[in-house]
Amino acid sequence: MTVPRNLCVGFFLLAALGPIAFGVTPGERGPFPISEFSESLKDSTRGRTIDLLVFRPAPASDAVLPGGPFPLLVFSHGFLLTGKDYRSYGEHLASHGFVVALPTYTMNLFDVNNATLAEDLRFVIDRCLAENVTAGSALHGLVNPRAIGVAGHSLGGKVSLLEAASDPRVRAAGLLDPVDGTGPVTSDPIRYPSVAPELMPEIRIPLLLVGSELGGVAFLFTACAPKDENYEQFFQAANPPAIEVTQLDVGHSQYVDPGANLLVAASCAQGKVPSDWVRASSAAYLEAFFWWALKEDTTALAWLDSQLAVDESAGRIRVRRK
Repeated sequence: MTVPRNLCVGFFLLAALGPIAFGVTPGERGPFPISEFSESLKDSTRGRTIDLLVFRPAPASDAVLPGGPFPLLVFSHGFLLTGKDYRSYGEHLASHGFVVALPTYTMNLFDVNNATLAEDLRFVIDRCLAENVTAGSALHGLVNPRAIGVAGHSLGGKVSLLEAASDPRVRAAGLLDPVDGTGPVTSDPIRYPSVAPELMPEIRIPLLLVGSELGGVAFLFTACAPKDENYEQFFQAANPPAIEVTQLDVGHSQYVDPGANLLVAASCAQGKVPSDWVRASSAAYLEAFFWWALKEDTTALAWLDSQLAVDESAGRIRVRRK
Protein backbone atom coordinates (compact mmCIF):
# COMPACT_ATOMS: atom_id res chain seq x y z
CA MET A 1 0.00 0.00 0.00
CA THR A 2 1.27 3.49 -0.83
CA VAL A 3 1.40 5.66 2.27
CA PRO A 4 0.10 9.23 1.72
CA ARG A 5 2.85 11.83 1.95
CA ASN A 6 1.19 13.74 4.80
CA LEU A 7 1.21 10.59 6.92
CA CYS A 8 4.88 10.01 6.17
CA VAL A 9 5.72 13.55 7.20
CA GLY A 10 3.69 13.09 10.37
CA PHE A 11 5.60 9.95 11.29
CA PHE A 12 8.99 11.54 10.65
CA LEU A 13 7.91 14.31 13.04
CA LEU A 14 6.83 11.76 15.64
CA ALA A 15 10.11 9.89 15.32
CA ALA A 16 12.02 13.11 15.86
CA LEU A 17 9.94 14.01 18.89
CA GLY A 18 10.34 10.67 20.62
CA PRO A 19 7.92 10.15 23.52
CA ILE A 20 5.07 12.61 23.06
CA ALA A 21 4.76 15.31 25.73
CA PHE A 22 2.79 18.50 25.90
CA GLY A 23 4.68 21.22 24.09
CA VAL A 24 3.06 21.78 20.69
CA THR A 25 1.38 25.18 20.72
CA PRO A 26 -2.37 24.72 21.26
CA GLY A 27 -4.34 26.43 18.53
CA GLU A 28 -2.10 24.82 15.95
CA ARG A 29 -2.44 21.31 14.54
CA GLY A 30 -0.55 18.74 16.56
CA PRO A 31 2.07 16.23 15.41
CA PHE A 32 -0.29 13.29 14.88
CA PRO A 33 -1.70 12.43 11.47
CA ILE A 34 -5.40 11.76 11.90
CA SER A 35 -8.20 9.80 10.29
CA GLU A 36 -11.96 9.78 10.74
CA PHE A 37 -14.76 7.28 10.40
CA SER A 38 -18.52 7.29 10.89
CA GLU A 39 -20.91 4.60 12.02
CA SER A 40 -24.48 4.24 13.22
CA LEU A 41 -24.76 2.72 16.69
CA LYS A 42 -27.93 0.87 17.62
CA ASP A 43 -28.86 0.24 21.24
CA SER A 44 -31.52 -2.42 20.76
CA THR A 45 -32.35 -2.63 24.47
CA ARG A 46 -33.48 1.02 24.49
CA GLY A 47 -34.52 1.37 20.88
CA ARG A 48 -32.04 4.19 20.31
CA THR A 49 -29.85 4.98 17.30
CA ILE A 50 -26.81 7.25 17.63
CA ASP A 51 -24.81 8.43 14.64
CA LEU A 52 -21.15 8.64 15.55
CA LEU A 53 -18.26 10.56 13.98
CA VAL A 54 -14.82 9.63 15.34
CA PHE A 55 -11.45 11.29 14.88
CA ARG A 56 -8.34 9.41 15.94
CA PRO A 57 -4.56 9.59 15.70
CA ALA A 58 -3.93 7.41 12.66
CA PRO A 59 -1.03 5.03 12.09
CA ALA A 60 0.01 4.53 8.46
CA SER A 61 -0.03 0.77 9.05
CA ASP A 62 -0.47 -1.57 12.00
CA ALA A 63 2.43 0.13 13.76
CA VAL A 64 1.85 1.39 17.30
CA LEU A 65 1.80 5.18 17.52
CA PRO A 66 4.05 6.80 20.13
CA GLY A 67 2.04 8.23 22.99
CA GLY A 68 -0.76 5.65 22.79
CA PRO A 69 -3.07 4.33 23.96
CA PHE A 70 -4.83 7.69 23.92
CA PRO A 71 -7.42 9.38 26.11
CA LEU A 72 -11.01 9.15 24.89
CA LEU A 73 -13.07 12.34 24.68
CA VAL A 74 -16.81 12.19 23.98
CA PHE A 75 -18.01 15.60 22.74
CA SER A 76 -21.79 16.13 22.97
CA HIS A 77 -23.55 18.67 20.75
CA GLY A 78 -26.03 21.40 21.56
CA PHE A 79 -29.81 21.53 21.17
CA LEU A 80 -30.98 20.61 17.63
CA LEU A 81 -27.38 20.44 16.40
CA THR A 82 -25.22 17.45 15.39
CA GLY A 83 -21.80 16.03 16.13
CA LYS A 84 -20.63 17.14 12.69
CA ASP A 85 -21.21 20.76 13.72
CA TYR A 86 -18.14 20.49 15.97
CA ARG A 87 -15.75 18.62 13.70
CA SER A 88 -13.06 21.32 14.03
CA TYR A 89 -12.68 20.37 17.70
CA GLY A 90 -12.44 16.68 16.82
CA GLU A 91 -9.77 17.30 14.18
CA HIS A 92 -7.75 19.57 16.45
CA LEU A 93 -7.85 17.35 19.53
CA ALA A 94 -7.12 14.15 17.58
CA SER A 95 -4.03 15.78 16.06
CA HIS A 96 -2.79 16.34 19.62
CA GLY A 97 -3.24 12.75 20.74
CA PHE A 98 -6.89 12.16 21.67
CA VAL A 99 -9.53 9.81 20.33
CA VAL A 100 -12.56 12.05 19.90
CA ALA A 101 -16.10 10.71 19.52
CA LEU A 102 -18.75 13.14 18.27
CA PRO A 103 -22.20 11.54 18.66
CA THR A 104 -25.40 12.88 17.13
CA TYR A 105 -28.31 12.24 19.46
CA THR A 106 -31.88 11.77 18.28
CA MET A 107 -34.00 14.71 19.44
CA ASN A 108 -36.59 17.16 18.22
CA LEU A 109 -38.04 20.44 19.38
CA PHE A 110 -40.45 18.75 21.79
CA ASP A 111 -38.46 15.67 22.83
CA VAL A 112 -35.05 16.33 24.38
CA ASN A 113 -35.15 13.96 27.33
CA ASN A 114 -31.90 14.84 29.09
CA ALA A 115 -31.74 11.61 31.07
CA THR A 116 -32.05 9.58 27.86
CA LEU A 117 -29.29 11.63 26.24
CA ALA A 118 -26.98 10.89 29.17
CA GLU A 119 -27.72 7.18 28.65
CA ASP A 120 -26.83 7.66 24.98
CA LEU A 121 -23.50 9.18 26.02
CA ARG A 122 -22.80 6.21 28.28
CA PHE A 123 -23.62 3.85 25.42
CA VAL A 124 -21.04 5.66 23.24
CA ILE A 125 -18.40 5.19 25.94
CA ASP A 126 -19.34 1.52 26.29
CA ARG A 127 -19.10 0.97 22.53
CA CYS A 128 -15.75 2.75 22.18
CA LEU A 129 -14.27 0.66 25.00
CA ALA A 130 -15.66 -2.53 23.45
CA GLU A 131 -14.16 -1.62 20.07
CA ASN A 132 -10.84 -0.93 21.80
CA VAL A 133 -10.51 -4.64 22.67
CA THR A 134 -11.93 -5.97 19.38
CA ALA A 135 -9.33 -7.11 16.88
CA GLY A 136 -9.76 -5.44 13.52
CA SER A 137 -11.74 -2.53 14.93
CA ALA A 138 -10.79 1.01 13.89
CA LEU A 139 -10.21 1.73 17.60
CA HIS A 140 -8.41 -1.50 18.51
CA GLY A 141 -5.72 -0.73 21.07
CA LEU A 142 -6.01 3.05 20.67
CA VAL A 143 -8.06 3.97 23.75
CA ASN A 144 -6.80 4.26 27.31
CA PRO A 145 -9.82 3.11 29.38
CA ARG A 146 -8.43 4.90 32.44
CA ALA A 147 -8.38 8.28 30.69
CA ILE A 148 -11.91 9.20 29.65
CA GLY A 149 -13.17 12.76 29.42
CA VAL A 150 -16.45 14.35 28.43
CA ALA A 151 -16.91 17.62 26.61
CA GLY A 152 -19.85 19.42 25.12
CA HIS A 153 -21.55 22.65 24.17
CA SER A 154 -24.82 24.04 25.57
CA LEU A 155 -27.19 21.12 26.17
CA GLY A 156 -24.24 18.81 25.48
CA GLY A 157 -22.46 20.32 28.46
CA LYS A 158 -25.33 19.47 30.78
CA VAL A 159 -25.60 15.95 29.36
CA SER A 160 -21.85 15.51 29.95
CA LEU A 161 -22.22 16.43 33.63
CA LEU A 162 -25.26 14.18 34.05
CA GLU A 163 -23.09 11.29 32.91
CA ALA A 164 -20.09 12.39 34.98
CA ALA A 165 -22.25 12.42 38.12
CA SER A 166 -22.95 8.68 37.85
CA ASP A 167 -20.12 7.19 35.78
CA PRO A 168 -16.82 6.72 37.64
CA ARG A 169 -15.02 6.08 34.33
CA VAL A 170 -15.27 9.80 33.51
CA ARG A 171 -12.14 11.51 34.82
CA ALA A 172 -12.57 15.11 33.59
CA ALA A 173 -15.11 17.42 31.95
CA GLY A 174 -14.44 20.41 29.69
CA LEU A 175 -17.59 22.31 28.70
CA LEU A 176 -18.42 25.16 26.33
CA ASP A 177 -21.25 27.40 27.57
CA PRO A 178 -23.23 24.59 29.25
CA VAL A 179 -26.92 25.23 29.96
CA ASP A 180 -28.82 23.51 32.78
CA GLY A 181 -32.19 23.88 31.09
CA THR A 182 -35.51 22.07 31.43
CA GLY A 183 -37.77 20.76 28.70
CA PRO A 184 -39.51 23.05 26.20
CA VAL A 185 -42.97 22.29 27.56
CA THR A 186 -42.32 20.60 30.92
CA SER A 187 -39.93 20.67 33.87
CA ASP A 188 -40.31 16.96 34.64
CA PRO A 189 -37.39 16.22 37.04
CA ILE A 190 -37.05 12.67 35.72
CA ARG A 191 -36.65 13.68 32.08
CA TYR A 192 -34.89 16.98 32.82
CA PRO A 193 -32.98 16.60 36.10
CA SER A 194 -31.30 19.76 37.33
CA VAL A 195 -27.52 19.46 37.68
CA ALA A 196 -26.61 22.67 39.52
CA PRO A 197 -26.59 22.67 42.43
CA GLU A 198 -28.29 19.32 43.04
CA LEU A 199 -25.85 16.90 41.39
CA MET A 200 -22.63 18.91 41.54
CA PRO A 201 -21.55 17.42 44.93
CA GLU A 202 -21.39 14.03 43.15
CA ILE A 203 -18.97 15.33 40.51
CA ARG A 204 -15.45 15.18 41.93
CA ILE A 205 -13.32 15.51 38.82
CA PRO A 206 -11.44 18.44 37.27
CA LEU A 207 -13.79 20.84 35.49
CA LEU A 208 -13.21 23.48 32.83
CA LEU A 209 -16.18 25.76 32.14
CA VAL A 210 -15.85 28.15 29.20
CA GLY A 211 -18.77 30.55 28.89
CA SER A 212 -20.01 33.36 26.68
CA GLU A 213 -20.61 36.81 28.17
CA LEU A 214 -23.63 37.35 25.90
CA GLY A 215 -25.24 33.96 26.39
CA GLY A 216 -27.61 35.42 28.96
CA VAL A 217 -28.71 38.30 26.73
CA ALA A 218 -32.28 37.89 25.46
CA PHE A 219 -32.46 37.82 21.67
CA LEU A 220 -35.61 37.24 19.61
CA PHE A 221 -37.64 35.18 22.11
CA THR A 222 -35.29 34.41 25.00
CA ALA A 223 -31.65 34.05 26.02
CA CYS A 224 -29.86 30.96 24.70
CA ALA A 225 -27.98 30.51 27.99
CA PRO A 226 -30.10 32.16 30.73
CA LYS A 227 -28.03 33.43 33.64
CA ASP A 228 -29.84 31.29 36.20
CA GLU A 229 -28.95 28.16 34.19
CA ASN A 230 -25.53 29.01 32.74
CA TYR A 231 -21.89 28.04 33.28
CA GLU A 232 -21.58 30.35 36.29
CA GLN A 233 -24.15 28.28 38.17
CA PHE A 234 -22.17 25.10 37.51
CA PHE A 235 -18.97 26.80 38.70
CA GLN A 236 -20.58 28.14 41.88
CA ALA A 237 -21.67 24.62 42.86
CA ALA A 238 -18.56 22.79 41.61
CA ASN A 239 -16.06 20.92 43.72
CA PRO A 240 -12.46 21.97 43.20
CA PRO A 241 -10.48 21.86 41.03
CA ALA A 242 -12.56 23.97 38.66
CA ILE A 243 -11.69 26.74 36.20
CA GLU A 244 -14.26 29.20 34.84
CA VAL A 245 -13.41 31.24 31.73
CA THR A 246 -15.80 33.96 30.55
CA GLN A 247 -15.16 34.98 26.95
CA LEU A 248 -16.09 38.66 26.65
CA ASP A 249 -18.37 39.98 23.90
CA VAL A 250 -18.99 36.42 22.70
CA GLY A 251 -22.36 34.83 21.91
CA HIS A 252 -23.61 31.36 22.76
CA SER A 253 -23.67 30.02 19.20
CA GLN A 254 -20.16 31.20 18.29
CA TYR A 255 -18.67 27.91 19.49
CA VAL A 256 -20.28 26.00 16.62
CA ASP A 257 -18.55 25.43 13.28
CA PRO A 258 -19.75 27.40 10.24
CA GLY A 259 -22.63 25.84 8.34
CA ALA A 260 -24.49 24.55 11.40
CA ASN A 261 -28.23 24.91 11.92
CA LEU A 262 -28.84 28.54 10.92
CA LEU A 263 -32.05 28.72 12.94
CA VAL A 264 -30.15 27.89 16.13
CA ALA A 265 -27.37 30.39 15.34
CA ALA A 266 -29.83 33.14 14.44
CA SER A 267 -31.72 32.75 17.72
CA CYS A 268 -28.73 33.70 19.90
CA ALA A 269 -27.13 37.09 20.55
CA GLN A 270 -23.85 37.48 18.64
CA GLY A 271 -20.74 39.28 19.83
CA LYS A 272 -18.23 41.30 17.85
CA VAL A 273 -15.37 38.90 18.60
CA PRO A 274 -14.61 36.76 15.52
CA SER A 275 -16.04 33.26 15.84
CA ASP A 276 -12.78 31.82 14.50
CA TRP A 277 -11.02 33.10 17.63
CA VAL A 278 -13.77 31.75 19.88
CA ARG A 279 -13.42 28.24 18.46
CA ALA A 280 -9.61 28.26 18.27
CA SER A 281 -9.13 29.57 21.80
CA SER A 282 -11.72 27.17 23.20
CA ALA A 283 -10.09 24.20 21.47
CA ALA A 284 -6.72 25.29 22.88
CA TYR A 285 -8.09 25.56 26.40
CA LEU A 286 -9.73 22.13 26.09
CA GLU A 287 -6.55 20.58 24.75
CA ALA A 288 -4.33 21.85 27.55
CA PHE A 289 -6.94 21.08 30.22
CA PHE A 290 -7.40 17.47 29.12
CA TRP A 291 -3.63 16.95 28.70
CA TRP A 292 -3.31 17.88 32.36
CA ALA A 293 -6.42 16.13 33.69
CA LEU A 294 -6.15 12.88 31.69
CA LYS A 295 -2.44 12.61 30.94
CA GLU A 296 -1.33 14.07 34.29
CA ASP A 297 1.04 16.48 32.57
CA THR A 298 1.63 19.53 34.77
CA THR A 299 3.35 21.39 31.92
CA ALA A 300 -0.04 21.52 30.17
CA LEU A 301 -1.64 23.13 33.23
CA ALA A 302 1.23 25.62 33.38
CA TRP A 303 0.64 26.48 29.71
CA LEU A 304 -3.10 26.88 30.32
CA ASP A 305 -2.51 29.18 33.31
CA SER A 306 -0.08 31.25 31.26
CA GLN A 307 -2.38 31.52 28.21
CA LEU A 308 -5.37 32.44 30.35
CA ALA A 309 -3.29 35.18 31.97
CA VAL A 310 -2.30 36.51 28.53
CA ASP A 311 -5.89 36.49 27.27
CA GLU A 312 -7.16 38.07 30.48
CA SER A 313 -4.55 40.85 30.30
CA ALA A 314 -5.66 41.50 26.71
CA GLY A 315 -9.23 42.04 27.91
CA ARG A 316 -10.60 38.98 26.12
CA ILE A 317 -11.63 36.86 29.10
CA ARG A 318 -12.31 36.79 32.83
CA VAL A 319 -11.07 33.85 34.89
CA ARG A 320 -12.10 32.36 38.23
CA ARG A 321 -10.64 29.29 39.91
CA LYS A 322 -11.36 27.10 42.86
